[in-house]
Amino acid sequence: MNIPHMYIFDFNNIALTVVFLIISSIMAVEFSRQIKKAIDRKKRKMVLYSLLLALTFLLTHLFVIISAGVPFSTSNFYLFFLLFFGICGVGSYAALSLAQRDIANTSQYISTSLLIAASIMMAEYTAFYIIFREAIEIQPILSVMAFLMILVTSFTLIRFLMQITNEDIYEFVKNYKYTGSVLGGMAMGGIPYIALTSMMEISDGSGVHSFLAPFIYMAAANLLFMLVPDLFGEKLIMKNVQSHLSLFSHNPDSVFRVDLQGYILSVNKEAVELTGYMPNELAGLHFIDLIGGSEEEKKIRKYFMKVLSGETKLIETTLKRADSTYADVRITAVRIIVKNTTVGVFGIVRDITEQKKADKMIEYLAYHDELTNLPNRRNLEKVMASLFIEDEEFSLIYLDFDRFKRINDTFGHSFGDKILMQIGNKLSEVVPEECLVARIGGDEFAILVTGGNQPDKIANEIVREFQSPLFAEGMEFLITASIGISKYPEDTNNLELLLKYADMAMYKAKENGANHYQFFDQSMVDQNVNKFELENDLRNAINSKSLTVFYQPKYNATTNEITGAEALARWKHPRHGMIPPGVFIPIAEEANLIVPLERLIIRQVFSQLVAWKNRGFEVPRTSINISIIHFYQEDFVKFMQHTLKEYDLYGELIEIEVTESIMIKKEDSINSQLQALREIGIEVSIDDFGTGYSSLSYLSKLSVDRLKIDQSFISHSQENREIISTIVSMATNLKLKVIAEGVETASQIDLLKSLGCQEVQGYFYSPPLPSNEYETMMNKQPQET
Repeated sequence: MNIPHMYIFDFNNIALTVVFLIISSIMAVEFSRQIKKAIDRKKRKMVLYSLLLALTFLLTHLFVIISAGVPFSTSNFYLFFLLFFGICGVGSYAALSLAQRDIANTSQYISTSLLIAASIMMAEYTAFYIIFREAIEIQPILSVMAFLMILVTSFTLIRFLMQITNEDIYEFVKNYKYTGSVLGGMAMGGIPYIALTSMMEISDGSGVHSFLAPFIYMAAANLLFMLVPDLFGEKLIMKNVQSHLSLFSHNPDSVFRVDLQGYILSVNKEAVELTGYMPNELAGLHFIDLIGGSEEEKKIRKYFMKVLSGETKLIETTLKRADSTYADVRITAVRIIVKNTTVGVFGIVRDITEQKKADKMIEYLAYHDELTNLPNRRNLEKVMASLFIEDEEFSLIYLDFDRFKRINDTFGHSFGDKILMQIGNKLSEVVPEECLVARIGGDEFAILVTGGNQPDKIANEIVREFQSPLFAEGMEFLITASIGISKYPEDTNNLELLLKYADMAMYKAKENGANHYQFFDQSMVDQNVNKFELENDLRNAINSKSLTVFYQPKYNATTNEITGAEALARWKHPRHGMIPPGVFIPIAEEANLIVPLERLIIRQVFSQLVAWKNRGFEVPRTSINISIIHFYQEDFVKFMQHTLKEYDLYGELIEIEVTESIMIKKEDSINSQLQALREIGIEVSIDDFGTGYSSLSYLSKLSVDRLKIDQSFISHSQENREIISTIVSMATNLKLKVIAEGVETASQIDLLKSLGCQEVQGYFYSPPLPSNEYETMMNKQPQET
């Protein structure tokens, strides 16, 4: 038998093979990192890159076959191509797949490395057997040695590929990437040659031990290649350790590392400053020892157990310092996981003591009068709303002090403020503690009478008390009070009307000579208009469609362009003239006429929008007020959908305005209706936003698009600057639009623009207008081309 002469150890042959495989290594690294960064279609990319790598290995082996100096058969060349390409593709896919894992467990690492080594061995032996069939003579010992060396290369290759793939800092990996690719290519460059050596007898005249040359080369190349992941791994460990230590040590918040039982292992310097304990005093201390109060302890223990189970939440509590003082803190706790096992918890603790004080101050200022420190109107309405929800009876006393305007005009507002402060103090002394005394504005005060107290007795006591003069700056003043009283629910179950009725009774008392009190009765609504007559007339007006719609434009305060309008119902009575909405809307609610009234307004608005569109107007979005009662009708959403279709309109032209009280009952049902309206393009606006403290919690529940800042904030915009700013900022963060209503002065406009509120509505620009006048204003707007 003639032994084939092989020149597989020729330096030029090996050098060219190594060059090809270095290129393949670089490609493998780049492919793996691209797959890691891909957002979608990862599997498709992995298959494509695996086939490309298989193709480069195939081309490399074609060169090895041609340059080996051994006669080969071309009859089975296509079979060689398919088998080698397929096996290399599978091995490449397995390598790229495992490399995507940040941390692979030992069994996965070993199994994948064995799979790749077996794939390489199978591909080499199958390919060379098909091509060099006549020259094959398997050398068992050398075959085992070849497999072991290939396995070592596979382990090192997978380890390096995982490290380089999962490191995100490019500058950190750049040098290691090219060094590893070069050494990896050198290691893989010897694989075909040790495979050939183990499959046939070698005789090239260089000595009996020449068959060891490729194995020696492989051993040296693997040794160098193994250094890269070792060195790189150590540097990665150091980088990660330093990164975590930096996050721990230089965190602006206090950081506590605790074990699974809750004992503190280490802290950063901010934790030392926060607690007042030294680091060695904190180490070994249970975190519960820093929590104040048994109830807080139960809450924190429960929170800690949830964190250990995988939940990550914020919690607020109090922390007891070394000097026995307390700090309000917000804790974010996250598990410390090592090799898929929870070994402890990081507690990131932020001191929010000052923030809590600021929040309390903001809340206090929002609900208290700055001059007298009494609750303000907003506070009064909030308490009334809570009593309304609890269905408790109460009375409302409304006070106006006679001739107070003369004091302001004579002595100035600064002097008048001192009198108001004395009035506030005297009312607080006279009124029982369980009743609420509020300053409504100017010289008007209100008292919410609860707890079984008799409003007439309190009113008598106030009249008696103010028969004694007040003293300011050496002067004596006798100021008397006119008092009106309304009762809930005896007079009305509408809170807004309750205030109005108390105000009516107060003016009735003033008309009757002042310095006494007057209970409300229905005759005060309008001496010339009978309520029941109005109710019947209103029903007839709705049936005959004789109500009209006025439009109050909304403006962009920066461009002074119309951005939309609010549709407002108006009723011109044939005998009494224009009836204010504040009169006929409550009548409609009490007489169950509000739904047909609002549906009439909706149809009239839709009809007007169609008319304007047919005349070529660019009609901006129009808002319509919808009552909470309307949402309790099961067919409301269907009515809106059907009516839009009937008038051939898109929902994008319509906005509905609802009040915060819409969420008092049937929350889920109401919210689903709001979402259904938004899905057909109709926007949802919260009208009078901010009149209740609970507004903030509602925002996370309601499906809405816009907040309408209540005019009570705007009328005293300078005093309410922080509140307005907070609402605008909150709306911006929640990606909600915001509009201010009740804008009347240029200074209010300037303030709103400076706070980021661009859309406004109010008498500064225009009162509500008949449709033809609003049409004229729209016609002056620059039309889009």
